[in-house]
Amino acid sequence: MNWTDSTSRVSANSAQANKNRLLTIDKIFIIGNQRTKERIILRELNIKEGYAYNTEELNEALILDRRKLMNTQLFLDVKLSLIQLNENVADIIVRVSERWYTIPSPFFKLADRNFNVWLSNQNRDWSRVEYGLKFYKYNFRGLNEQVYFFFQLGFTRQLAMRYRIPYIDKAQKNGLEFGFSFSETANINFTTEGHRLLFTDSLKDASQSKIGLVGWRYRPNFYRNHYVELRYNDVKIKDTIRSLNPEYFLNEGNRQQYFALSYSFENDHRDFVGYPLKGYRWEAEVSKLGLGIFDEVNLFRLRAEAAKYLPLGKEFYYAGIGRGYLSSLKKQPYANLTGLGFSRRWIRGYELDAIEGQAFLMQQNTFSKKIFAREFDVSQVLPIEQFNNIPLAIYLKAYFDHGYLWNDIDYIRNKPLANRYLYGYGIGVDIVSFYDFVLRLEHSWKHDGSSGIFFHFNSAF
Repeated sequence: MNWTDSTSRVSANSAQANKNRLLTIDKIFIIGNQRTKERIILRELNIKEGYAYNTEELNEALILDRRKLMNTQLFLDVKLSLIQLNENVADIIVRVSERWYTIPSPFFKLADRNFNVWLSNQNRDWSRVEYGLKFYKYNFRGLNEQVYFFFQLGFTRQLAMRYRIPYIDKAQKNGLEFGFSFSETANINFTTEGHRLLFTDSLKDASQSKIGLVGWRYRPNFYRNHYVELRYNDVKIKDTIRSLNPEYFLNEGNRQQYFALSYSFENDHRDFVGYPLKGYRWEAEVSKLGLGIFDEVNLFRLRAEAAKYLPLGKEFYYAGIGRGYLSSLKKQPYANLTGLGFSRRWIRGYELDAIEGQAFLMQQNTFSKKIFAREFDVSQVLPIEQFNNIPLAIYLKAYFDHGYLWNDIDYIRNKPLANRYLYGYGIGVDIVSFYDFVLRLEHSWKHDGSSGIFFHFNSAF
């Protein structure tokens, strides 16, 4: 991943002197795509063969097309070069460096909401470790298809598979997705107290879950995605969990099954999805849990968020995001209740707190300064093309997050952080490398003056 746009432009002097002169693109040549089909690359390009562009339009199109190709996450690097054949005709050369698409890898992770919860709330309990084998086949058949196989042991035993076909039509706008999973969890939280999830001490095989899904994706242009998903959930719990919390499923049984239908829309104009520095993104999702087939869940959810990323000059950057969530305002099963502290949505500084409720609003701000950026050539010690050059960038940052969560459910005990204004702030460092690797080290303060050091392995938003 490069930190600057790598494109060849029409010379600035020529562009200034002949701003309105048209340049016709004769041919587009693609180099380096040993696996990726040309039509998948051409699908992302605004520049087309046989079309004429003035120099200003062409320079902007070269930059934007490179960013779009990088954001497919198919390539480690992309370079677009302009080869001028004569005064009015040019060719485009697209040179790509493909990622390592077949990745069978062992993994080791923690069962808790984040690393900090395991470190503090669970006292570094090694029985809460999950391990197994992930097998990713990216860019399957060179058509940007994805095959995902997951085998996991430890705290949760799981078998899962997912298959994504980005395009099933000639116009390359419609795609499909299929998946299933089966899992057994050694222990599950049966309630929340003092914003801590409580678990039983001796229960084994506390829950069993089956999930099946089918999805349809419609991508009418480069930046917009529509996604519709139909999902089936079937969860069984031990009688012990039901006796400890009768509101777990809000029924007299120990099983919950339902169909869920959701629609989401995303408009994404970020420069790089792994760690954006410029652009914007917004998305919204509406979902209905329970379609009347099983009379066990009847829950409506609405979620929306919008983010903006701004370069401020001299290697300073601003990133901000606003998020909102609204669900059915009546009593909800504890098993389906969410809020701040789940799915990577929390006010920084409150990583240890599970703040559940029916609705929330939050906003986050980060100001950062790039202090280091370099590529390291390790081809002598690691002679694998996809790892020959390792980029590394380091950012110092300061941040301020704030929000409010509403909760009027009576069975949630000790909820001092609900129904009040919350804020957190701090300083930290982000370390960014390729394959979308991000390490965040943060020292955060909460509204009550307490503080802590937190570690994360992805971008904040």
